Amino acid sequence: MEDAQGKIDDQRYNDVLHRLEYQTGHAIVWRDAICSYFLRLSGIADAKGRAGNFPNRTEAESMALAGYLPVDVTPRENASNGKAIECRETKGCSASIRYPGTAGKYEVDVEYFDQNNGVSRLRVFVNGRMVDQWVADDHLPAKKAGADSSTRRRIHDVELRPGDEIRIEGIPDGEEHAGLDYVEIFPERE
Repeated sequence: MEDAQGKIDDQRYNDVLHRLEYQTGHAIVWRDAICSYFLRLSGIADAKGRAGNFPNRTEAESMALAGYLPVDVTPRENASNGKAIECRETKGCSASIRYPGTAGKYEVDVEYFDQNNGVSRLRVFVNGRMVDQWVADDHLPAKKAGADSSTRRRIHDVELRPGDEIRIEGIPDGEEHAGLDYVEIFPERE
């Protein structure tokens, strides 16, 4: 996609890039759902240990929560670990973790739920400094947290040091409760 940058107008480039990033995240959701389903059904782990093994992932329900509440997602394969968190407070909620890894530049992926019955707002902070914000308004075909509303926000070039606080703030709207599934942190790809 980078080859197209500068050859088409910025809005078209960004719109297509956003859709491709959504599809990439959605492919991960479905891969995880299928692998988890068959592992649960058969009890047989895959030979490479991929099902249920996500070393770079922090489940939202295991984060330090202020206002957010853990909820079960059904079917359970529609969310990582079968759970998510939702904010029912109009003033907003937050979920945070302390970064446990080594210092460097990272890509932070936030898996969240974008329903068609509200427009939540989300912001991500590192040590109190905002590194990204967006509105969940992709017009996806779902009215509840699940695989059809699961989407990903990728934040590039995030400088992290051991112990840094990563905080996600969500402000719900209507029936959309600024739902979060998990956060994944990867070394920035060149």
